[in-house]
Amino acid sequence: MNKIIGVLIIVCGIALSLYLGVYVCLIGGIVQIIEAVKQTPVPTLDVAWGIVRVLLSSLVGWGSFALCFVTGGAFLADS
Repeated sequence: MNKIIGVLIIVCGIALSLYLGVYVCLIGGIVQIIEAVKQTPVPTLDVAWGIVRVLLSSLVGWGSFALCFVTGGAFLADS
């Protein structure tokens, strides 16, 4: 049972890292930058947060995967 849970956590970690890294941070950051630039007085804070989201997207993706991988690996090591 621990093997199934460990593999399931690792697979969910892959899906979570792709969702957070690609969709939330990378695509969300690009959309935030575009929407901020469209506004008449350009809000610099929105542009800055969009740039930060794009730059940190790989860190967020890898971090969430690493957390789930370590947890799943602990379940696999116990079995």
